[in-house]
Amino acid sequence: MTTEKGKLSYAIGWDFGQDIKRRGDEFDVEAVVAAIRDTVAGRDPQVTGEEMVALLQAFQQKVRQEQVEAFQQLAEENQAKSEKFLEDNKTKTGIVVMPSGVQYRIIEEGNGPRPTMESTVKVHYRGSKMDGREFDSSFARGVPEEFVVNSVLQGWQEVLPLMKQGSTWQIFVPPELAFGQRGNPPVGPNEALMFDLRLVEIVQQ
Repeated sequence: MTTEKGKLSYAIGWDFGQDIKRRGDEFDVEAVVAAIRDTVAGRDPQVTGEEMVALLQAFQQKVRQEQVEAFQQLAEENQAKSEKFLEDNKTKTGIVVMPSGVQYRIIEEGNGPRPTMESTVKVHYRGSKMDGREFDSSFARGVPEEFVVNSVLQGWQEVLPLMKQGSTWQIFVPPELAFGQRGNPPVGPNEALMFDLRLVEIVQQ
């Protein structure tokens, strides 16, 4: 492959081939190549239009069903991991377990006022998955987030009214009080999450 046209054509074919490879033995590669040649040459298709529509619709439905089943399986696996994580975590030093299932550990206690659910606050946070991988951080961006307490994750709403201004807490949130079964990529379905929260300022009580 020496020309840009040739390289681009090969790259497109390679990408398409990877998709076919992922589907295993569902496709006949020679038939795929024959269809491309027939299309480019302007020949009549070897399968009727009605057949192609029906076959493609059935295939798309199969792919969607596989995706749903894979997502459901992942949600079940994550739920089991989350339950074990929280069960193990609650025995660690300094952990307080709230009735809702949210757990927290006080890293630094501030001496300012506590916000209400209607307060506007500035908060620095770091979000991590159960394995410690960070997925979001205002600390990294260098600017705290400003929001009304009752507008954020339910797990945050549980703890923020307990925190004094200037406090830093580490909290552990069950899936149902975080992003739930739907998840929020890169957070998957039914994932328990860890957050380091620093209540920087109560902007408005």
